[in-house]
Amino acid sequence: MKREPTQQIHSVPPPQLPSSLKDQDDTMPATSDFVKKLYKMLEDASFSHVVSWGPQGDCFVVKDMNEFTKSILPRMFKHSNFASFVRQLNKYDFHKVKTTDDAQFGEHSWTFRHPDFHADRRDALENIKRKVPAARKSIPSSSNGGLSGGRGASSGSPIPGETNSAELASVQSHIGVLQNSYQSLFSLRNQVGRAEERIRVLERQYGDVLVEMVNFQKGMAQQDGLMQGLIQYFLGEGGECL
Repeated sequence: MKREPTQQIHSVPPPQLPSSLKDQDDTMPATSDFVKKLYKMLEDASFSHVVSWGPQGDCFVVKDMNEFTKSILPRMFKHSNFASFVRQLNKYDFHKVKTTDDAQFGEHSWTFRHPDFHADRRDALENIKRKVPAARKSIPSSSNGGLSGGRGASSGSPIPGETNSAELASVQSHIGVLQNSYQSLFSLRNQVGRAEERIRVLERQYGDVLVEMVNFQKGMAQQDGLMQGLIQYFLGEGGECL
């Protein structure tokens, strides 16, 4: 009986999966999740028409605040509050700056800068720390001594500078929305004005056509009268000849 040759089965290595988001985070320096998300957002080319690095890579620019608030904030930071985003930047010592590039990106663009936040210096991200609130001086009370003052110092009261920046961002956000609405209304008003002018032109043209039709009908009536007169004349001449 002939023995069939045995076939050797070679194991096929499983396909390698692409790196996960966690692996990408492992390549980032040790810093906060907010700073990591901020950096990855700017590295995403699909967002560049709304938010991107500045020309020198030493700042980042929010070019379209409305689109940024509506589409990118919910995706990257799980909220849609631009004032809250600015307040978070302030806590990490980012500052809104006025640059010559504002004219390039529009007067409603927002530019933020931090000395350790650069497009080509990922290793410097670990230097970006959350600011520690300055200790407030306790005011001793005549009845409770220093105890009530200690409680006042430990209370989580907002820092005036941060509060003002957040309020300013909120006001400017509303101003931007109102300006966009005004521009839309102004554009719509211009369109209505052009449509009304077009209607007036069509009305004048229609009137001219009516006048021409009336004149044409008058001319035809005159020609009919002339033809009738000629026919009667020739009929009369023919009768006399007979």
